[in-house]
Amino acid sequence: MKTPTQTLRVVFALSMLACSVILVLFVRGRAAWTPEFWLQLAAASVVISAAICFVAFRQGKMRLVAVPLWPFVRLFVRQLAIVYAVSAVAISGVALAVIYAITRSGPNALALAVLAGLWLSLWLAPGIASFTTWRKLRIAKVNDA
Repeated sequence: MKTPTQTLRVVFALSMLACSVILVLFVRGRAAWTPEFWLQLAAASVVISAAICFVAFRQGKMRLVAVPLWPFVRLFVRQLAIVYAVSAVAISGVALAVIYAITRSGPNALALAVLAGLWLSLWLAPGIASFTTWRKLRIAKVNDA
């Protein structure tokens, strides 16, 4: 059984959409939550994620051709776990520095930083794992040829 050709693109696009919603909420989160706000949020998020996907998908990138399903699943899950762990640590570290600089409270800063790192990585990791999986599959295909 072969993996559907657009699998990585769908996962990447959904991850980028979730990240763009979080970004727009972060930038405009203090605005009044009116129906216009939600329409602007949706429009801005779709535009941001579409621009990222346009750049990421051009010239046939992140398209799977004749990739067996189970080796793909093993590789993708491994990449997802690695990327999640690395991004959670990195985001937590940056968040800890920023939050501690603002609050000067170590335990509170650490708790918020870990929470931010674990939560944001949930949305970011699938997109990065899609890209790294595609690169590994492409490199393996070049080496096999």
